[in-house]
Amino acid sequence: MREVLGPTALGFATYTFLLMMRPIFSLMEQVFVAGASYHDAQRLLLLAVPHVVVLTIPMAFLFGVLIALGRMNADNEIVALQSAGISMRRILLPLLIMALVMTAGNAYLTLEVNPASNRKLNELKTELFSSARALIHVEPRVFNEDFPNVLLYVHEVEPETDTWRRVILFDRTSPGEERLTLARRGRLVAEVNPGSESTDGGTGTGLVPLSGGGSGDLWLLLEDAVTHLLIPNKPETYRVNTNRTQMHRLFSKDDNGQVRVRLGMRERTSGELLQLMRGQDLPPDESQSGTTLLRHEPPQGRQRSAAIEMHKRLAIPTACLAFALIALPLGIGSRAGGRGRGFVISIGVVLVYYVMLNNGELLAHEGRIPPWVGIWLPNIVLALGGLVLMRSMGRWLGEQRRGSGWLASWWRQLRDERRQRRAAGTRERTPFTGSIPIHLQRRRYRSRFPTLLDRYLLRRLAFPLSLVLISTSLLYVVVDLTDHIDEMAKNHAPLDVILGYYWNLIPQTVFDVTPMGLLIAVLILLTMLERRNELTAFKAAGLSLYRLIVPVLLLAAISASGLWVLEESVIPEARRESNRLLDRIKGRETARSYRTTDRFWLMSRDGMRLYNFLRYDVAKKEMIRFTMFRFDEDLRLRFHLSADRLRYEKGAWIADSGWYRTIQEDGSDEFKRITRPIEVGVTEVPSYFGQEYRRPAEMAFNELIAYISELDESGARPVRLIVSLHQKITYPLSAFIMIFLALPFALNRGGQRVSTMQGIALALGLGIGYFLLTAAFGKMGEAGILPPIIGVWTPPLLASLFAINRLTTLRS
Repeated sequence: MREVLGPTALGFATYTFLLMMRPIFSLMEQVFVAGASYHDAQRLLLLAVPHVVVLTIPMAFLFGVLIALGRMNADNEIVALQSAGISMRRILLPLLIMALVMTAGNAYLTLEVNPASNRKLNELKTELFSSARALIHVEPRVFNEDFPNVLLYVHEVEPETDTWRRVILFDRTSPGEERLTLARRGRLVAEVNPGSESTDGGTGTGLVPLSGGGSGDLWLLLEDAVTHLLIPNKPETYRVNTNRTQMHRLFSKDDNGQVRVRLGMRERTSGELLQLMRGQDLPPDESQSGTTLLRHEPPQGRQRSAAIEMHKRLAIPTACLAFALIALPLGIGSRAGGRGRGFVISIGVVLVYYVMLNNGELLAHEGRIPPWVGIWLPNIVLALGGLVLMRSMGRWLGEQRRGSGWLASWWRQLRDERRQRRAAGTRERTPFTGSIPIHLQRRRYRSRFPTLLDRYLLRRLAFPLSLVLISTSLLYVVVDLTDHIDEMAKNHAPLDVILGYYWNLIPQTVFDVTPMGLLIAVLILLTMLERRNELTAFKAAGLSLYRLIVPVLLLAAISASGLWVLEESVIPEARRESNRLLDRIKGRETARSYRTTDRFWLMSRDGMRLYNFLRYDVAKKEMIRFTMFRFDEDLRLRFHLSADRLRYEKGAWIADSGWYRTIQEDGSDEFKRITRPIEVGVTEVPSYFGQEYRRPAEMAFNELIAYISELDESGARPVRLIVSLHQKITYPLSAFIMIFLALPFALNRGGQRVSTMQGIALALGLGIGYFLLTAAFGKMGEAGILPPIIGVWTPPLLASLFAINRLTTLRS
């Protein structure tokens, strides 16, 4: 039990941290960028932990069993137990006891803790979203699409009063209508609920600034506002409404100031799932607003979804028992591979289990197989496989006589002949004169690079690095597949779309985990060398430790360069393709679906034109369903154009069909149809439309520089993009920094030897500290608390100085 608990705890911490890296970065963004309190952001992170822990407990237990048995096998402890007359099946007893304990704990999480956490997480996200705290720190000249069917654009922000100047609001809340509101000033206000007091004092209207303590409905207060009512199906219809003060409701809350949310199956308690499985409707006081969601589904589909979720809550914890049964024969059978083979086997078993589970869930959602078959099939297959392998386990260890069948005899004969040919070839290649081979006698030793020692260290380092990268990538794929399995089943996503999505997701995953993988691999290598006294032998031969780390630093430099090339040449296109395929998995038809209008929005460099289009064809230089609003210096609408297709020819944009409206100073307007090709007043070149809608991660370094320059020319200062630009350098560089940081701790931890598990635990601690520091400083740079360059470059600089300081303490 002690042998299993150590690696199990280590695997649990490693898997959980790797899966929680993105939520940790999200926490930093909520605190430093979105303006959420640290308490709320911490609650978001803690509520997301149970969902991850439920998946990592079975994986960590399988990892721990295989690593423990692999070590016992490598150190011949299994042979010692056999010589004492102890059967290998006796080892199954403590493993089953531990599996039962972990199954019970994990079942408590899935049946009780996880549904409550999912419900609270859903409510907290909606509450934070509806509180609009992020809009207090709205970035000027950046489109904000945080509210459903509403687009917000602000030219200027007064930091002292959080008042916005030159506000553009595009609203599609009413079906078939579009409202474009232009206001000189604006701010967020909230209602004061009865019995509550505001810190700023009420104004008789019951509305106070958002920071003044209002907890009721949220409103957008606009001053000197002009609203243009547009009906796309009837473009001739046009109305204008002018208001000195205009109120725009953003969210509606109940009497207690809470936003009601719709609950899915994952948020349902186990008792509610049992009721739904029996075909019973939930009482209104239990289902809350989720009743509307559930009653839209057919009764059979609702029962099936509830049964699938209930069986998953029982089957995933029980996987610990199935893993214990399969791990015993596999772990004992890995006599030659030791820890490495056990690690590979654990990843393979986990992958097979979750692939079977997700495919079974898909088939169950489609109604092809019963829910219990689709969910419990992986457990049944692994348990039966383990029992079958345990019957043959004794033959592996010599407890029974060797197989006498014709297949076994043929295999042994083939193996012996191959070994004889290999031995004969070796004798021919290495003739001896005395006791020293000729090729060693004639060798001239030169001080060239890489030497035999360098190649030896690099080979020893490549194996654990490959294992970490492969295992982590597969783990990300498994977890992401678990999150999107419902959408794949609901929208009947084709298999080629699913495979293409994960194929394009892998480069980003490898990019994310490579620095941490290098850190773990280096610590595994150096602690193993220390444990086997190889470092002592090197020093006794006159080799300094500083010479030993040269190939390690060379690999770090190659890895950093490889990450840079991957980020520049592979990831941008892979990210765009994965986003496109994810849209198809989610049932979206457009290339990129935004919450506002499923279209792209751009502002011209001079801030006088607002562009909107459905799709831009880079090759043909065409925009589909193009719309343009042109304003004057006082933010009054002067021209409105709608074109079915806009093409770029001979340095000008040409519209073939559509309509336009010209608005005069006195408020009169002139409407005309486009019956022949005309040139429209779009001053931007095609490259401006081809780059604007890409996210920083979807742009190469030079593309992001050009994009930032264009925004600078228009008067905006894109702080977040500047941070992303520098992170394109610092993150690949972190591969070098991680190794540089690991070297002093692996080579000399206070003059004491460290075990392999201690080395990996140390790597985890160092990685957590560095990436937490990177996340915190990066988000402070995005929020403007620190200059962007300081926020991005401070963590690498501090880590490098710390590593240099520790390296000077080595007894080389």
